[in-house]
Amino acid sequence: MYFKVKLADIIIGIHGRYEYLREYCKDYLTEEKPEMEISLTEEDILAERSQNGDGEGFSPDYLESLAALRKIAEQMPQRNRFLMHGAVLSWRGKGYMFTAPSGTGKSTHLALWKKYLGDEVEIVNGDKPLLSVEGDVVSVYGTPWAGKERWQTNVSVPLCGICFLRRGSTNRICRVQPLEAMPMLMQQVYYTGNPDTAGRTLELLDQVFKCVPMYRLECDISREAVKCSFEGMVGSAFSGSE
Repeated sequence: MYFKVKLADIIIGIHGRYEYLREYCKDYLTEEKPEMEISLTEEDILAERSQNGDGEGFSPDYLESLAALRKIAEQMPQRNRFLMHGAVLSWRGKGYMFTAPSGTGKSTHLALWKKYLGDEVEIVNGDKPLLSVEGDVVSVYGTPWAGKERWQTNVSVPLCGICFLRRGSTNRICRVQPLEAMPMLMQQVYYTGNPDTAGRTLELLDQVFKCVPMYRLECDISREAVKCSFEGMVGSAFSGSE
């Protein structure tokens, strides 16, 4: 099975084994000429099973989708792009990322923005977006790999803020400087074992620190939490619905 996808404006030819992968990527299919190729083998699927605690309960076709993401992510830094773990929304064409360890509440916070700000909010990706760095412009892209909710849209928007989220009984947000943000952000970035590629990822991250404001947010699951993060990052008065 062979098909092509367009991810973060890069055309990728994929030689796969299961139809599931093509269906998984259906919103990103293209007929344009590929700039890079990946091939998925039985060995890749077995390796992914090992990476995921023997993959108990995971079907081979699902494991192939994980292997595809891994192979794509390994080639992206040489094209000024990298994969992150985070949930991204767009408000009036500007992107804001919330990142934290799994289970912290990223998807819940995105859902609250959607609830209180309605159609002005578009969810770009719920779990694994791609970032591109071109000079002083950092853009974020939807991908098919979007978490259990499968919240994703095939769009790109300029990234205007990255917010490190943690649960709390009060709602407060503050700007953090690159030195403080670096260890938190690096935990959420995909790295490869290739030294050159890992080094290039670090170079891209350094540019992100220079161009994108970083924040730390402690919040509950209320309208007040959205007001706090919105006003802290967007810089405008919050007027979301009650």
